[in-house]
Formats: sequence, C-alpha cells, structure tokens
Amino acid sequence: MTPRPTDETRAAGRTRIAELKKARDRAHEEAEKAKSAADEQMWKDIAAELDGGEVLQRDVAEATGFSRDHVLKRTKQYRSTT
Repeated sequence: MTPRPTDETRAAGRTRIAELKKARDRAHEEAEKAKSAADEQMWKDIAAELDGGEVLQRDVAEATGFSRDHVLKRTKQYRSTT
C-alpha cells in the first residue's frame, strides 16, 4: 500500500495543479480572442464584398450556411452607407 502524502507534499501538488489550470485558462482566453478577431475580420471582408456589388446577401448565405438575416445583422455595422 502506498503511504499517504504529507501535508506539505499535497500543498505543493495543489500549487502545481493551480498553475496548470491558470495556463489552461490563459490558452482558452487567447483562443477565444483569436476566434473573435477572425470572426470580425471575416464579417468586415464579407461586408466589403457586398459593398463591391459583385455578390448578393443570398450568395453570402449560400456560401457560409448562415441565414440572410444573420448575414445582414453581422455585416450591417461594417457596410458603407454611401
């Protein structure tokens, strides 16, 4: 039978595990930021395509699998109003 760890050993283990959790949380946060940035860039670029007049909302919806309403909502803030 394995002897039980001492209180000091357990405390050191908890500290190591807490650091591992912090590293994981940082990685998840960075991944979410990268995902958000990629989404924003995609919608800006799609808005530019729509403003260029060579594609329609229907084309974007078909190519992305999103509804036309979703495309409208996500690109509205990036579309030119002129």
